[in-house]
Amino acid sequence: MGTIQRIDNVGIAVTDLERSLTFYRRLGFEVEERWQTPPSASLAAGAARLWVFETAARETVERTPEMVGNPPGLDHLSLWVGDVDAAFDRLRGKLHFETEPADQIWGARAASLLDPDGIRIFLLGELRR
Repeated sequence: MGTIQRIDNVGIAVTDLERSLTFYRRLGFEVEERWQTPPSASLAAGAARLWVFETAARETVERTPEMVGNPPGLDHLSLWVGDVDAAFDRLRGKLHFETEPADQIWGARAASLLDPDGIRIFLLGELRR
């Protein structure tokens, strides 16, 4: 009792809910439920859950893929897809990728892209052998 069992969802503040829902649907998420106040939606893809909500704020914080020079706070969203190259091939005509799939020294293969508000998303999978 009292022990954390899992992350229930990750909340993402966006400047345009409809634009962001289009992006996340292309990425593979489905809208589970929508709310008018605040304008928001819960999204699901496999066991991953997001709560995307529209914010009145318009300022963004630019972050770099290198991460270690970024400001404090949540930095990125990593989604396990298993086969990064297959996911990249399936999505590259629908979404703009920041980086192509590459093996990382920390033990996974990764590709990255930015959502419409600049939130970095990594697709992770098994290293190429």
